[in-house]
Amino acid sequence: MLPLTTKENEPSSSYLATDQICQQFTLDVIRLATLNFSEGMVIGRGGFGKVYKGHFDPRSDVAVAIKRLHSMSNQGAPEFRAELEMLSKLRHCNLVSLIGFCSEGTEMALVYDYMPHGTLEDHLYKSTGNSLNWLQRLKICIGAARGLEYLHTGTGTQHGIIHRDVKSSNILLDGNFAAKISDFGLAKIGPINQTCTYVSTGVKGTFGYMDPCYFYTGKLTRKSDVYSFGVVLLEVMCGRPAVDSSLEEEQCGLAMWAQSCIKEGKLTRIIDSRLKGQVSSNSLKKFAHIACRCLDNRPNQRPTMAEIIARLELILSLQERLESSVTDKLWSLITAKGKPKANKKISEAQNLDNGMVPTKLPAVDRDYNKVIDNGMVTTKSAAVLDLNYNEVIHFDDSLFTAEELLRAQAEVICTTSYGRLFLATMKSGKQVTVRRMIMDSLVEKDHFIQGKMYALGKLRHANILRFIAYFNDSYGLIFIRDHIKNGSVASFLQSTERQGSKPVNYLIRMRMIAGITRGLVYLHTQENMVHGYLTSENVMLEDNYNPLIADVGVSMLTKDIPIPSQFRQNHAPELLKLEQANKKSDIYSLGYIMLELLTKKSTDSKANEKNLVAWVKSVPREDLIAKVVNQGLLLEEFNLNQELVRLVELAMVCVSESPNSRPNADQVLQQLDAILRSDPSVAREASDGVLAMPDKLFCVSAS
Repeated sequence: MLPLTTKENEPSSSYLATDQICQQFTLDVIRLATLNFSEGMVIGRGGFGKVYKGHFDPRSDVAVAIKRLHSMSNQGAPEFRAELEMLSKLRHCNLVSLIGFCSEGTEMALVYDYMPHGTLEDHLYKSTGNSLNWLQRLKICIGAARGLEYLHTGTGTQHGIIHRDVKSSNILLDGNFAAKISDFGLAKIGPINQTCTYVSTGVKGTFGYMDPCYFYTGKLTRKSDVYSFGVVLLEVMCGRPAVDSSLEEEQCGLAMWAQSCIKEGKLTRIIDSRLKGQVSSNSLKKFAHIACRCLDNRPNQRPTMAEIIARLELILSLQERLESSVTDKLWSLITAKGKPKANKKISEAQNLDNGMVPTKLPAVDRDYNKVIDNGMVTTKSAAVLDLNYNEVIHFDDSLFTAEELLRAQAEVICTTSYGRLFLATMKSGKQVTVRRMIMDSLVEKDHFIQGKMYALGKLRHANILRFIAYFNDSYGLIFIRDHIKNGSVASFLQSTERQGSKPVNYLIRMRMIAGITRGLVYLHTQENMVHGYLTSENVMLEDNYNPLIADVGVSMLTKDIPIPSQFRQNHAPELLKLEQANKKSDIYSLGYIMLELLTKKSTDSKANEKNLVAWVKSVPREDLIAKVVNQGLLLEEFNLNQELVRLVELAMVCVSESPNSRPNADQVLQQLDAILRSDPSVAREASDGVLAMPDKLFCVSAS
């Protein structure tokens, strides 16, 4: 193995003084690895110079890529320094990995992991071998989008990174064709707290990919990267370069030509001929649509990278369903004339590429048409219907058709400011809960909703009641989830308050509190998602008292609707001012539910005039057990006074008026764990009895 040494007499510089987690190589080592920069080792060229394939150990098959900065390059020392500083600190599976660098005199080089499949550009229109199929292209686009999303918002600091040179030649492909964003020489750092924040800078980039707004104003934003990525999406779909001077003038620039064809409905004219027969019309239209949105001349109308990822993942899901064998599943086929055939076994591929859209859903018995009201029956176009050819979009294997949902007997559970909640019973006897949200309550239109719904459908946790399907059209949105027959925490509390009802003890309520908290930890830390409307009404209970948080995602999809008066005390004070929900407002709601589970109804008329938080706050600590805590929580064999006081105090910290004074969800879970285990006897009872607590309360199960 060649020595990886650092020259002792190397002059110091600011960028070499960073926290080096990459190796500094001597020039001699670099020369040996590249056979003295042999032309036979060159694997790429650019404005910076050449990229060489190299081996530090000639006995090993492990290769590296060495990017040598040419002394006459227009990408000089500042760009070299920028790329070194950024890549030495960034780590993501969709960013190229920097191994080390060399800087001796005028010689500068960066050493990366070797990418055996070259660049995306190579495979789109330079390769003479097997081209990438549609599924491969989608997965590469998703990987590249994830890398850019990480740069924009996920670097773990208050600043994001704008790449500024997103193009197909800067997307590398590893041995598994996973995408890796590369070439950070032009990247800029900027704050991430506002989408519209820009960096004023000299205009640099690559023609054909450059955001026109940035080109004319010099204002660089994350949406400039989004524009460039939109051009890459068109390259992927069309199989041609961003600029091709050999073509007629109107076709020379890919972005303008492709957008014009898409608007005219001439998708088949521009799609890569090698893809024909692989792509469903549904998948292709959605892909073209998101590409065009990226290229909107108004930067604030372009999607974020997070939304692009969600849209591409939805397209991938649709395409994978097309390519999988579905002949053993039931699909409801509705012809272009609007008459449903009986459910029959058909190939999904036969039902996707005909481009035909029904003008009406089938006529059904109106006596049962309660969930999807009469106004939803008539549809006018594919854009309005957008039901993936008249199917309810499912997130799991519990398949049912739109017709079955239409025929379901339904009863209204409740009505809210943004829609109704129904219990629907299908002919098969299956019961589902259906939330019908009216279009006026939704924050965005179809493209946003589908991306968010796909993200919600991927949630997996033992304390989250996720949606199993949804149905969307111009009249609104329907969420469908399993019906939990035991009801909610709120209904549980009402039943235990009835005279003569059996009290439910401390351990069972502790299970509920811990489960709700675990669900929030999962949402907040693993999914970076906020609930927004958490109350005891939308926490459901399984047979073993395991809580399931329902309605996750509703707040993301609804406009700023005032909170109904009966729920105002359940929510953080800042939400009453129509401020946006956040993780700390979820913690307030958690604290309120904890108080509901821990306290009793006061018999004091003056106390009843106060809301729950104010009442508990007014009681001295020494009187909490006697005046506040529900006596049904006490276990005769244990003295739980101290634990119950600590629980009430933890709840009160959660409902602090100032968001900054509230703990994070994982901190709440750790405190609950400490309280439960403060008495070994209670801890044993918790692990052996009906509670069946996990070994550590704060473990976050994604089951």
